[in-house]
Amino acid sequence: MEPCKIRGTTQPLVSRTGAGRQGNTFSFRSRDKNVLDFSSYRSGFNANHIPYNSVVIGCKRLTPLFFLLACPGVLQAQEIKFVDLSNVQQRTALRSPPARQPDCVRNQGCVGGGYGGGSVADGSPDPRDPRALGVALDSVEPTDITLDPFEAEFRIMNTGLVPIDLPVSPHLSDLQPADEWQTFQYLSLALEVRLSATEPVQALGLGYVELYGSVEHEDTMVTLKPGQWIRVKAKLKLHTWPSQPLEAQLRGDFWLHKNAYKPHEGGAFTEAVNDYPNHTTLASVVTVRFSPTHSASQQTQPSKP
Repeated sequence: MEPCKIRGTTQPLVSRTGAGRQGNTFSFRSRDKNVLDFSSYRSGFNANHIPYNSVVIGCKRLTPLFFLLACPGVLQAQEIKFVDLSNVQQRTALRSPPARQPDCVRNQGCVGGGYGGGSVADGSPDPRDPRALGVALDSVEPTDITLDPFEAEFRIMNTGLVPIDLPVSPHLSDLQPADEWQTFQYLSLALEVRLSATEPVQALGLGYVELYGSVEHEDTMVTLKPGQWIRVKAKLKLHTWPSQPLEAQLRGDFWLHKNAYKPHEGGAFTEAVNDYPNHTTLASVVTVRFSPTHSASQQTQPSKP
């Protein structure tokens, strides 16, 4: 592997992948399959703060993705998996042990029944974490969206310095052990579509789809090396939305959870812990027209014979 040399210069830098640097924005011109193909990449640099998950090379502070581009020998940019959920009915229900028969006393009511719940433990990203992910929203169909499901295609890229394991199964139910009393652990990755209105109205919306995986089921996980990505196509709808029609932009994002499902008599409790690989913001935006209505086909009831 040719050694990487970083030298101070005022000339534009161009990597062997065809990535040109302008300020803190990178544009990828090549369209070969195994070469990065994002319209641009923004490092998230703030003059008052250290960039997320940066590394230091020869007194220069670089984002992980730029480090990899500057050292093409360590970059293996390629798509390693395509997950098509557009016609998949996800199975997410989990079993729990039955509740005991209620203990009823005359004139005093009954004691018994089931219960369940969940919790999410929060935290914050660590800029020293060598892991980083970026999610690009490559396309949305149609671009006139309503409260009905629409199709979105995501690209999830490892922009960090080390491999990262991600879940890729649509079916949470398949991860549960045969014994309904057994506690089990799994990862969940939510791919988000974030809606933000363009001027003059300020409004937000959110839709997402989740993928699941467990180390106990090897086919439900993938390992992304630095520079690699997976594509996911899915149908989703907004869970929160603006109250009026407007022009808007959609961006991709994610959250990652480590979960433990703990069944008990009459129910279960799910403990989730937010995992925080550093976020890389990819300049991938889809412009849409949003209307808070359902399509005519959804509103029209079929006539009775």
